[in-house]
Amino acid sequence: MEETVLNKIDQLWENTNYCKCDSCRMDVAAYALNRLPPQYVQSLKGKVLYQFASSQTQQDIEVTVAVSTGIEIVGKSPHRNANAVSGENENLSAG
Repeated sequence: MEETVLNKIDQLWENTNYCKCDSCRMDVAAYALNRLPPQYVQSLKGKVLYQFASSQTQQDIEVTVAVSTGIEIVGKSPHRNANAVSGENENLSAG
């Protein structure tokens, strides 16, 4: 599930104006992963089957919604170290 979420973040985040530092990216991933059911695999066959299932419409919708919501929430309140990492958003308050 982690790989699927990170790929979805990369797809959706590039179309936003939010901070894109690694800390914010991990905050988005943590938000989404905490709202999605875990999907554990231990073999290559299991990974291939999971990747097929994750491309199916319902699961893709669930991941997209969780990641989109995470991007919006983290984007409105970026990581406190975002200024030092990205050099942007100098007028952000510490919250």
